Amino acid sequence: MNDSGGSVGKGKERICFLIADVSAMVLFSTALCMGIEIFIAKLTFFQSVTARIAAIPVNLVTGRPYGLFRDRLFLALGIDGTKPWKMILGDTLAFVIFQVPLYVIVLLCAGATWKQIFLSSAFMSVVFSLAGRPYGIFLEFCRRIAGNLARKL
Repeated sequence: MNDSGGSVGKGKERICFLIADVSAMVLFSTALCMGIEIFIAKLTFFQSVTARIAAIPVNLVTGRPYGLFRDRLFLALGIDGTKPWKMILGDTLAFVIFQVPLYVIVLLCAGATWKQIFLSSAFMSVVFSLAGRPYGIFLEFCRRIAGNLARKL
């Protein structure tokens, strides 16, 4: 039995999944938010890039906690990937429950009024609901790549 090799392997796997979760959050949030900012809010490309650069620290800090939150929620709800409707429900719930409070905090820090926070959060709840499953699919894709990489290391 090789405990040290196993624990080293687990350590590499944890690091790979941390990188996968953070990368997925940064890439997906950048693409989603740039689309909203440029095509709906009519920001210029450079304004959107500036906003996305400013958002990277938040994505770096929240990427892995979101992945762990999603995993625990799926476990609690008995979601194992065998029923597509459960995957849709689980990803939608996870994304909304995790992201809306963060969005409220960002708006509070930006000095928004409670009315602005309510209106923005209501709109973003719809966006987050629609984005939940696509993000879950992208996160699983990133994790598969990370798992393959961890096995090769």
